[in-house]
Amino acid sequence: MSVGIVLGAGGPLGWAYHLGVIQGVRDAIGREPANADRIVGTSAGAAIAATLLTGTPTEEVLQLITTPPTGEDQERMRAAGAGVLSSPLKALRPVAPGLVRKAHKIGPVIALVGLLPSGFFPTVFLRKFGADVPWPSQLWVPSVNIDDGCVVVFGRDPEPAVTLRDAVEATQAVPTLFQPKVIDGSRYVDGAVASSTHADVLVAEAPDVTLIAAPMARPGRGLIKARARRALDAEVARLQAAGTRTLVLIPDASVLAAAEGFPRSSPAAGAKIVEAARRQTISAFRSL
Repeated sequence: MSVGIVLGAGGPLGWAYHLGVIQGVRDAIGREPANADRIVGTSAGAAIAATLLTGTPTEEVLQLITTPPTGEDQERMRAAGAGVLSSPLKALRPVAPGLVRKAHKIGPVIALVGLLPSGFFPTVFLRKFGADVPWPSQLWVPSVNIDDGCVVVFGRDPEPAVTLRDAVEATQAVPTLFQPKVIDGSRYVDGAVASSTHADVLVAEAPDVTLIAAPMARPGRGLIKARARRALDAEVARLQAAGTRTLVLIPDASVLAAAEGFPRSSPAAGAKIVEAARRQTISAFRSL
């Protein structure tokens, strides 16, 4: 039986949630998630997929999440901030205004993102989630090329060739917060700009079973969450039409309660999120 795993965007909550989902899969079915036929990781999901495939223990990942930037990272951020503040008008310029003319092709959301200013911080802080290892053959990492508005799936698409660290940086480069990641002269931003999950990239392969963890599709008001839920529903429908059985996991009330204050005011809550997500995952498998 072929298996696909999709780990979606979701920020710090997503980092910890995915760790719990991965452990829950191990406990529920006794199968190692790293051995899945295909793993798709977007933004936070890519960070955790990278740590999964490079064998980083859960406790070490939680420490990475809650550890502040190093002195070197802080210095780079200060330098970047000083550059932005020295030319505030330049900093407010749209990152890719020409995308508006392509809205009919790339969609209105990506086109509107092109009108936002470039991010304040460099993506170097996000490199801690990658590793200097050969690209894992089963990993796909979606990102958005902000220069042309197109989605690129690192690991699947032949160009550009990237390292694991660079791909993890690119797919987590949240617009207006992080500067785009430059790879081979092109600028890449967070894959969630197009979709928080990108589960439909698996349609061509149509695994027998696909597990989708979608933190951004959690209940609540707001355009971002609503868009994530709509995209997820459409992607699941496409997978099911291709003959794939899907199991969708979205943070439930117990996970959201555990996440209160995480990571800033309650860094220790990470372990609680992992445990709540683990239990949710086990329960979901038992209900199949």
